[in-house]
Amino acid sequence: MTKVPVCIIGCGPIGLAGALLLSKFGINSLLIEKRSEVNTHPRSRFVDTNTMELMRFLGVEKAVENTGLGPDWTQCNRWFNALAKDQIAAIPSPTFHTVPRSTSPTMPVMTCQDYVENVLLGKVRNDERIELRYRTEAVHLSQDESGTAVAIRDLDTGAESTVQAAYTLGTDGPHSFARQAIGSVLEAEPLGNFSQDVIFDADLSKYVEGRKGGLLFNLTSHGLLVFQPLDGIRRWRCQIFKPDPDQLPEAEIVERIREAIGTEDEVPIGITSIGMWRPTPGCVDRLSSGRVFLAGDAAHVSLPTGGMGNNIGFAGIRSLAWKIAYVLRGVAPSWILDTYQVEHRACALARIAVGVKTSEAAVKIIAAFYAGGDTSIGVRETRQYADHDGALLGLETASRLIADNPEPPPAVDNPTIDFVPAVRAGRRAPHVWVDERTGQSVLDWFGLEYVLVGGASVAARRWQDAVGRVASSTGFPLFWRQLPEPEAPPYDATGLALVRPDGIIADRWHDADASNDEVEARLRRQLPLQ
Repeated sequence: MTKVPVCIIGCGPIGLAGALLLSKFGINSLLIEKRSEVNTHPRSRFVDTNTMELMRFLGVEKAVENTGLGPDWTQCNRWFNALAKDQIAAIPSPTFHTVPRSTSPTMPVMTCQDYVENVLLGKVRNDERIELRYRTEAVHLSQDESGTAVAIRDLDTGAESTVQAAYTLGTDGPHSFARQAIGSVLEAEPLGNFSQDVIFDADLSKYVEGRKGGLLFNLTSHGLLVFQPLDGIRRWRCQIFKPDPDQLPEAEIVERIREAIGTEDEVPIGITSIGMWRPTPGCVDRLSSGRVFLAGDAAHVSLPTGGMGNNIGFAGIRSLAWKIAYVLRGVAPSWILDTYQVEHRACALARIAVGVKTSEAAVKIIAAFYAGGDTSIGVRETRQYADHDGALLGLETASRLIADNPEPPPAVDNPTIDFVPAVRAGRRAPHVWVDERTGQSVLDWFGLEYVLVGGASVAARRWQDAVGRVASSTGFPLFWRQLPEPEAPPYDATGLALVRPDGIIADRWHDADASNDEVEARLRRQLPLQ
């Protein structure tokens, strides 16, 4: 029998990130995985700004960035009748674009899921708080008020044993054992089409020179085929959309790829792996039951449109890990775990909806092209395929851990596309440079503790003293920080923001809103104290 604070079923990117986050908080975990290696048929490529900020906290930002395609590939998505023939449209993709931006200390990265997994796996293998067991499957899961019991089987020896854990996390993908074990239901409706995923090796440099893109859509005589560069050299993924689930034979796949390239040249094509899937966007009805929690594709399934999938999972595990850690450390009450369902399900549904809406817009380009009509309307509406910072960075969540905002959010023309940084409860704390010379962002203050951030003109002493009194009397991890610059918009010089470990603002107010006798009460109001 193995005893551990947290057992994680599933060693994909979300499970790995969950183990690393828990370790940051001093919590040991056991990761189990049926596979014998990292998934070599990657389904996800895009690492968005929020996730890269998480990678920065985990200490792997540059390592993930180095796996990416770079700005020459991420500036736009392109549509063709064939890769070597006529271009229908080049649609800018600012959300995908790997260039410095004013809204974050990080850059988004277009890479490949197995590359990211390997980066995280290397970090996990060097972490003494994490035990990793490949070729191990969960066969039974039970729980009571004191903890969970996971029966596991070694797939090489057949030996069975039990893992006792205070909490179990199911990060085991769309066919989740953990989801079935707790009776959670994926509320999703499959779409009418299927997609045959193909990983292949080919030198297409001659045909993409001067027309690179993160996604290269080709409208062929057989329908849509999308090329996706994985390493920017020879490794490619393509999606062949079909009306039925029958897999094409390899010879026909090669012919479809050749047609989408659109050249008479003899281009050698080596098929590496093939998969079939049906788009089925949706979310489970319950993200948890008792001491068992679901995250990643075990909890929700997104369309690939816009690269939402794994990024929703990373957002969820970041929301969950600190709450479990705080409960295990005895610094916060167990009711904070209930907010994972409230906060993250709303986040997941909102981002899944963006993917569905974007897919519907893209269909207009396809329909107009095959009808011989004007594709410009579809091109305009497909802008948000890779221009959706509003949905990623401007999302507001609500729960018992988050105060109400007294005024509405900043007005924008399109809430999916347009992002206006704002210091608001329920939002990701905005990035500003604390010291641009050394590359320190205000976001680098967050990750392990609640932090009270004061503007440069705030009467620091009374708030700093109040923070110290609350922390010392309760044992709650609370720290004080003050912005050094008089002007650091959108932070107000006389404003205060209480920020959670996951970078979400729990509350905000102005210095004048509390008298000296009220500062502690103001602080305690939004802290999850025992």
